[in-house]
Amino acid sequence: MFKKQYLAVFSAVVLATSLLPTGSQAATGTKNLQAKYNNIKVLYNGATVPTTIEPFIVNGTTYIPLRMMAGVFNKEVGWNGTSYTITVKDQADAQHAAELSARDAQIRTLQSKIDTLNKQISDLEDDLDDAKNKDDDDDVDERMDDLEDALNDDYGDFRGADWDISLSGDENEIEVEIALDFDEYEDELDESDFEDLVQKVVEDIWDEFDDADVTGEIVDSSNNDKKEYDFDGDASDEEISFEDDVIN
Repeated sequence: MFKKQYLAVFSAVVLATSLLPTGSQAATGTKNLQAKYNNIKVLYNGATVPTTIEPFIVNGTTYIPLRMMAGVFNKEVGWNGTSYTITVKDQADAQHAAELSARDAQIRTLQSKIDTLNKQISDLEDDLDDAKNKDDDDDVDERMDDLEDALNDDYGDFRGADWDISLSGDENEIEVEIALDFDEYEDELDESDFEDLVQKVVEDIWDEFDDADVTGEIVDSSNNDKKEYDFDGDASDEEISFEDDVIN
């Protein structure tokens, strides 16, 4: 019985509209009605629904306040006195909104943790790259030192002269300085001796660093390391030049 009466309330909404033409024939006007009060109570799930306006009966139909029932069913009711329009819409579920807000906060917290972890991962990757590069650099430096020692061992007394060979650079480009006391050995050596030494040194460098371009000079240790000759080795075609002339 109550459900039928409640449906009647929402279909009628306002007392007067139940007695006036509807749809395209709707009109405005005033009618005198006889309302019957009989201490009508509204129960929702067994609990009394309080209201400041007592429900009543007109022509066998029970009317109850729309705003009261809207509150029961979590609806929001609005009245536009200008257009005489009642609007009914869903109210925000406070519990649901609170749950969503809590989940949003949890998502933001998790995202912050993810961002922090991603940064830590990125920093660790950078550290690993730095460590690898450092190891590679250390390895190249060690190989360069070993090669320099080997060259001095092999050619330190080349053609009976006292040579000092120094290397610097990296695995892609190596600079060579060959020092000789020209005051002491100039009369004992000619240019072909210098060319032979340069060729041997550059080829030995390529045995260890096959992609390294070589640039170098022969200096006079008795004259403040004044440059006497220069040479280079192009790794791409394994061409060795001495004083701009190809010697191999």
